[in-house]
Amino acid sequence: MQHIKIILADDHKLVRQGIRSLLESHPGFEVLGEASDGEEALKLIETLSPDIALLDVMMPNMNGIETSKLVHQRGLKTRIIFLSMHANATYAVRALQSGALAYVLKDSDFQEILQAIENVMEGRRYLSAAIADEVFEMLLHADTGKDGSLDMLSPREREVLQLIAEGNTNAVIAEKLTLSVRTVESHRLNLMKKLRINSHADLVRFAIHQGLITP
Repeated sequence: MQHIKIILADDHKLVRQGIRSLLESHPGFEVLGEASDGEEALKLIETLSPDIALLDVMMPNMNGIETSKLVHQRGLKTRIIFLSMHANATYAVRALQSGALAYVLKDSDFQEILQAIENVMEGRRYLSAAIADEVFEMLLHADTGKDGSLDMLSPREREVLQLIAEGNTNAVIAEKLTLSVRTVESHRLNLMKKLRINSHADLVRFAIHQGLITP
């Protein structure tokens, strides 16, 4: 029987505990660790090299999509599966574009998670049936790959944008990212210039629209 090593990342402890319990009841699965945000998840992936990372989309500090992008950019071999409460094609498409192989809704049966794990271990993609048609329609009728607003930002700028949208001050962001306050202010100004946005409220609205945070 194949032995599959997994990590979990979700900012809700009860959700992690529930998923972990289900996984550990299944022969062949080993849960190596848990994370409550994307930064912790990335560290676990780098240090433990799991076969699978089950990530939530919306997490503090660094969201799941940014985490997946970094895993892909750094050439790490861990396969990403998103577990999300958002039955929204935009989120799913962005998740797949980040390098993930599967997008599963949290209200799915556990059997669907098992199916997603089986698929990605064989190098195939998986979408929850409840959202698959909407995702395919979006891919067929919209040029989502060139929805360039987020793509024009650097990874650091996307990170700063998420922290701004979460309500953090420049000083707090500087401390979290080990930057100077002046550097954070510069990033904020560059964001507004690149995105042609004139206010903090518009930055927050943009982050919500792009799926970096939830309202």
